[in-house]
Amino acid sequence: MAAPALSDLWLVAPEGKLCAREQAKAWALREAWRAEGKGAYGLLSFVAARVKTTRNGKPAGACPTAAAMHQFFEKVDADAEWFPGKHNGEARGPKRVLRGAKRGAIVSAAKRLKAEGVEPTYSNILAACPSATTNPSTQNPVDKNLVYTVFREACYDDDPAKTWDHRSRFSRAALSAEQKEKRLAFAEHMLALPRTSAWYFESLVWCDLCASILPRSKKKAQDMAFARKGGKGWMSQGSEGQSANLRQPQSVLRQNSSDTVKVWWVPILTRGKLHVESLPDNFPGETEAGAAIMVAKVRVALNIRFQNTRAPRLLFTDRGNGFFNAGSGAITEGYRRALQSHSLRAFFARDASVQPGTLQEIMLHETAVAWMRERLKKTLPRCPWEESVDAYRRRLKAAAAHVNEMFDVDGLCRELPQRLKALRQTGGDRIAK
Repeated sequence: MAAPALSDLWLVAPEGKLCAREQAKAWALREAWRAEGKGAYGLLSFVAARVKTTRNGKPAGACPTAAAMHQFFEKVDADAEWFPGKHNGEARGPKRVLRGAKRGAIVSAAKRLKAEGVEPTYSNILAACPSATTNPSTQNPVDKNLVYTVFREACYDDDPAKTWDHRSRFSRAALSAEQKEKRLAFAEHMLALPRTSAWYFESLVWCDLCASILPRSKKKAQDMAFARKGGKGWMSQGSEGQSANLRQPQSVLRQNSSDTVKVWWVPILTRGKLHVESLPDNFPGETEAGAAIMVAKVRVALNIRFQNTRAPRLLFTDRGNGFFNAGSGAITEGYRRALQSHSLRAFFARDASVQPGTLQEIMLHETAVAWMRERLKKTLPRCPWEESVDAYRRRLKAAAAHVNEMFDVDGLCRELPQRLKALRQTGGDRIAK
């Protein structure tokens, strides 16, 4: 067979699908994942992030969704005679949800938002055209990757031939050698402890002090959405220098004016379930007094949940202000007294000096909070500056309930040893999740 024909068999596929090469790559990635003895948690996202769909005749499009990878592997596993590219020529699966008028509404909304100086985030598109972004089969918002596919195919700044892509504005800050050394020392310390995944699951209560800034004006809401986009934004090639494509200062995310209000809350992750407690309006923040209030809230939540069984009593938090002294790592007196009065204990007792302050992707509750914040984006009201604090607190509760229903929270609560081993393998550098 001639080389061009072989190339077509290997690299050609319908628009938005995986070509034979990418299918083979996905299959091999799954085999490698399984060979390392890893569980199912995280597999689909891991594979999806490393393969590309076809775009303009080349495997250079967007990454598929985790749901799409699940469907792909189901077909592979159900077909004993499967080979890469077997289904490339077939039109299969349901029709695209975002087509015709729905697609046009999203394109118009995205370009209008950007012209008004508002970043066309997934949340803003859902709020701007809720009907167009609703899947009629499920009555839920479509996946964000479907919206982003419309951006990549039909939105542009100046030249229709140069459609939007999610382009970098600034590079990510790297860990210093000292930070990596401390992270590695933490991993070695934890892995040396005679503790199993089951013990951590039964004993630990992951919690932290979290805050949300609610805008009280339309302009503040728009500025905050723009600033949250961070290092990337939707733009055409060559238009990176335009004002509409430049990053907003991060200062707009802070409560530094009368047009914001801060809402404090505490996530409580233990024994396969996430719970959220709202903190009072006059909450003193990341202080010893704030830590004491948090402990009391955690105690009440544990009492309610574990009425007929022994509750876990070991709290695992970061080294934030209020919990431990920034320099020495010694527990603060206010936090220590609160734990003692509520019959709870800190994982590192009185000295958390071995725990560095750069463990964001290692802390299990940080993953749960990320899941929550993603859900909060999808349920953002059309006019967020009009949302009351009580309404936001109800959304927090609903987001936690969604996480418990849709995510593997049980598996997350067993994942600490796996993350620690990954941290050791990277030598203290960032781990992929």
